Order: sequence, then C-alpha cells, then structure tokens
Amino acid sequence: MNVKDYRSQVEVELGAAGSPGNISFASTTASPKQNWADAIRQLSDPTLPPEVRMNAAQVLQAATFLGTQFAPYHADYLAALRTAATDADTDLRRSALDILVNFNDEFARQKLANGLRGTGEALVPQAAALGMLARNDHNSAINIARDLLAGGADVATRAQAVRVLGSDPAATELLTEIMKNKSEFREVRRASAVALKGLNPQAFQTGAIDILSDASDFKDIQSTVGGALERAGISLNRSSLKPP
Repeated sequence: MNVKDYRSQVEVELGAAGSPGNISFASTTASPKQNWADAIRQLSDPTLPPEVRMNAAQVLQAATFLGTQFAPYHADYLAALRTAATDADTDLRRSALDILVNFNDEFARQKLANGLRGTGEALVPQAAALGMLARNDHNSAINIARDLLAGGADVATRAQAVRVLGSDPAATELLTEIMKNKSEFREVRRASAVALKGLNPQAFQTGAIDILSDASDFKDIQSTVGGALERAGISLNRSSLKPP
C-alpha cells in the first residue's frame, strides 16, 4: 500500500472511530476533526478509565499520519500526553512517555532524566526510562548509564545501561571490564559482549580470548563469546589462548 492509499485508509477509519459499546466515541457519524477533539479531551481527563484514554491516544497517534490535516490539533495532543504521562496508571504513563519521546518532547526528556537521577519521580522502571532517554537525549543517557553501573542498579537496568554505552567510544574499557567480570550478572556480561563487539571488535576479540582462556569462567559466557568469534570468522587454535 502506498502512502496516499494509507492516508485515505486512516481517514476512513478515523471517520468511523466509534462502535457500539465503545464509550470512547459515541458517534459513528462524527467528523474526524470532532473525533480528534473528543479524543484530546478524553486523553486529558484523569477521571476516565485508563483504557478509554489509551484508546483516545491510539486514535490521535493514527491521526498524526495525516500531516497538515492534524497539525492544528498537534499541540493539544502533546499537552494531553503530558498529562497522561504522570497519571496513576502504569501502562498509560509508559505509553504516553513512549509517544512523547518519539516526538523529542522536552517535558518527557526532563521527567525521564530526573527520575533516573533521583531528583524527581520515577514514572517508569529505570531500564525502560534509560532506553527511552537514549532515543531522545543520548548524551545524557550515556552519563546516567555510567552512574547506574557504578551504583547498585538491578540486572535489567544494568543490561540496558551497557547497551546504551555500546555507542560511546569512550566506554570500551568499561565494557571490557564488565564483560570479563565474573561477579557481574551474566545477562549484563552478555549484553556487554554484544555492545563491545559492535563498538570495538578488536577489544572484544581480546577480551573474549581472555574469557575462553579462563578455565574458571562460566561455560555459558564462554559459549556466548566463542560463538560470536566464530560468527565473525575468527578461528581460534591453541596458540590463540593463554595457558590455563
């Protein structure tokens, strides 16, 4: 389907957004513009059930594909999303923040950064927040990722942090240390190996050989790095490895 046909399809769907039993849009004959206005009011209303507000957000997000037709409503849509982003409902908060981040919204960026730094409310789990922030403000995400790794972050957050550092050339040494650290969570070590392989293949190869040479290291970690070397076309022989 080409873009023109897709836009036409969206227009038809938005023009008939209501259906029997759907309390979000009572009228099936309302114009798309009326549906958009109704959806913005619903998304902004904290007294409505979260599922109603989520449905409103879906209608509005689909409408953004219509470009100039939806442009007059875009600012109000963003304002409604910012309201939803601090709602009591976990899923609604996360969905609203995710959309805002894709719009490079400064409100969302600041909320995520403050939550990760502990200077504001954490609206979503740290791992999710760090992933979102990396899309919106990669430099801040890199600095926060380093801080989280230096602290006692949980395994999911630490794994996300090393993924974020996978685009930072200055993180080569840190990723190597984490990949080789036998006291680190294994999931985090594997994530570090993947990040390092993409960032600095030579450093990964050197670190992988160290892991393979260490008879006391975990077999699953050795399998991970050994498999990555094989897929990269690197053949290891006895002379490649250090004596145990």
